[in-house]
Amino acid sequence: MILVPLVVLCSLELALRLAGYGYPTDFFLRTRIDGHDFYTANVKFGFRFFPPALARAPMALRMPAVKPPNTYRIFLLGESAAVGDPDPSYGVGRYLEVLLRDRYPGTRFEVNCVAVTAINSHVILPIACECARHDGDLWIIYMGNNEVIGPFGAGTVYGPKTPSLGFIRANLAIKTTKIGQLLDATFRGLRNDPALKSWGGMKMFMNNRLRYDDPVRQRVLDHLRDNLDDILRAGVNSRTPIILSTMAVNLKDCGPFASLHRSALDAAQEPVWQGAYEQGVALEATGLFQQALVPYSKAAEIDPQFADLQFRIGHCQLALTNFAEARHNFELARDYDALAIRADTRINQIIKDAAARYNKSGVHFVDAAETLARNSPGGIPGNELFLEHVHLNFAGNYLLARTFADQVAKLLPASIAAKDTGSWDSADICDRRLALTIWDRFRIWEVIRNRIEEAPFIGESDHTTLAKMHDVELDEIRARESSETPAQAREMYRQALASSPDDHLLHANFARFLQAAGDLPGAIEEAQRVRELQPQLSGTYYYVGALLARAGKTSQAADYLSRALAIQGDSVDALNELGLIRANQQKTLEAVALFNRALRVKPQFVQTYLNLGFLEQSEGKLTEAMAHYREAARLQPQGPAEYFYRAMTAACTAQQDQVIEYLSMLIPYQPDFWQARELLGFALVLRGRNAEAQTQFAEVIRYRPDFAPAHLNLGLTLAKQRKTEPALSEFRTALQLDPRNKLAQQQIQDLMNQAPAPSVVFPR
Repeated sequence: MILVPLVVLCSLELALRLAGYGYPTDFFLRTRIDGHDFYTANVKFGFRFFPPALARAPMALRMPAVKPPNTYRIFLLGESAAVGDPDPSYGVGRYLEVLLRDRYPGTRFEVNCVAVTAINSHVILPIACECARHDGDLWIIYMGNNEVIGPFGAGTVYGPKTPSLGFIRANLAIKTTKIGQLLDATFRGLRNDPALKSWGGMKMFMNNRLRYDDPVRQRVLDHLRDNLDDILRAGVNSRTPIILSTMAVNLKDCGPFASLHRSALDAAQEPVWQGAYEQGVALEATGLFQQALVPYSKAAEIDPQFADLQFRIGHCQLALTNFAEARHNFELARDYDALAIRADTRINQIIKDAAARYNKSGVHFVDAAETLARNSPGGIPGNELFLEHVHLNFAGNYLLARTFADQVAKLLPASIAAKDTGSWDSADICDRRLALTIWDRFRIWEVIRNRIEEAPFIGESDHTTLAKMHDVELDEIRARESSETPAQAREMYRQALASSPDDHLLHANFARFLQAAGDLPGAIEEAQRVRELQPQLSGTYYYVGALLARAGKTSQAADYLSRALAIQGDSVDALNELGLIRANQQKTLEAVALFNRALRVKPQFVQTYLNLGFLEQSEGKLTEAMAHYREAARLQPQGPAEYFYRAMTAACTAQQDQVIEYLSMLIPYQPDFWQARELLGFALVLRGRNAEAQTQFAEVIRYRPDFAPAHLNLGLTLAKQRKTEPALSEFRTALQLDPRNKLAQQQIQDLMNQAPAPSVVFPR
């Protein structure tokens, strides 16, 4: 009764392994790179904890399998705040590595960021257990923001909510087997939940609101306490010193994301509360902060747990320079936030208690929350150090790194401490070591500016103020652009790379900078260096392929994209880019198949709907094309896709002025939207604005030099302006890309015979 089922299960497990089914579950994978053994991060590590479409990949790393001599190895554990979201290039670990490297020359400091976006202590525990086996000299733990919304949390969307710890660990253990992975995939397929098919950011959690005193939140805290104990024990048992830190969050400039009344609020009391609250809001809006506190206090006596009320009281106290009272109310607003995506007072207390329990076992406590507060105006952390709710800006990451560095310095062995130069680098020096150019500052702040226009940020009571703050920051960065020329930015990158020639993040950022500057050969060279340093990653091949496509080297581009797909067959970016190349090569069936594969992996990928629609339009299938444009617009309301759909709708009824209006608003927000430029060029020609149309067609070619119709239309526009030689060149390029293009053939003959050029060709 036992032996036969056991044999069957073992046979099935073996068969699945031999067939290559499933995914590896270790965080570190041994990889051979350039003749040497390294440990790299498993991009599928998160599949055990998340549905595959929602799993966030770890930060790319390459750690020598055998720690080299004179190396001090640090593991940084945590979530997105430890990663350095939205760009790990400027995260706390990166600043820490620069600080230590410059203060203690001659030692190779290796800060391995094993933090991952969206995870929590249930995921960090197995990562810590693996770190214990890899010869670390120090752990730094900075975690706590995702306990409620992360895997197995009370507000999660990824699976079961707050089951018992025994169930969680049994579930995760089973999924280390191929049979467990097969069962998990089967159950997920039967469930067929559309919400689990595409990452939607923080807005995915909007419906999972919980009161501060909800019993399930207490269970979350119990799980954190147990997991943190096990994490610390793993480090202690491996005799690795640990720095354990509280979590700092934005209190002053981040209102609560959701507010709920206390569960025991009497129905008769609610209108009284509402009246007092609204009276306070009206007074606060007119700047009568002291007077507003009177009705606000009355409302708080009835229901103090409504988070937005506490935030507004804090705002009034701050305006009155009552800093201690303001901080207290801002902390209550965070604690009572019904969308718990910031570590609250109870979570930080659990961290403090754990540090106290293990303080004689090599665990060293750092109170980052208090340190950042001390370095904030009025002692209240806000946008001076944060990008939004929990993610630090450059100054914040530097300050946190300095806080950690001060503690690291106390733990260094005497052989390293003897090399102390006596002072830490300034923030400016660190920024230069990391090549933080004006261009990089702008692109990161722009990401955040776009982020806060989505849920849950858009629902904050202080959203308008927050948006204005970000606009001011972007304006200030623009104003400083004149202080740093592109040549100076290039030199900053070159100097940084001279100090860290194997830093793949520096090379990747330099490639992006050169691409934006129009230096495609330089960008390709840097991207190739990233691929050499991280050859196990599909994305490195994709980026080289995408740049080669921009450079018109489509055959080489297709080869790199195919290699990307050989590593990761569900890479949506590679599928989409290769689909574009095949479409422009008139290999329609192959292109459609690639686009459909991309949509099966990521049904909400807007760009693929646009590309598929444009392909169908060129095939004369306007009805099908418009259906795909409409779906893209639905997925990106008020965004470029919706404006493109509006323009296409206007184009179908020959309303060219509206087409020009919509596309002229769209293109500044997405300059590389080449299909929009093609449509705009056509509309401009119909209005007799040939010179402007010429500019748009030339831009299409800059972004997609393999798109034959753009060369044809540019040639026709040039011919109308009697620019014969440039027109002939474009017609010949169009014919080279599409040898069956009869119009290009005819135009070459007509120009040779001095015949007038027809109008441009708009996809059917």
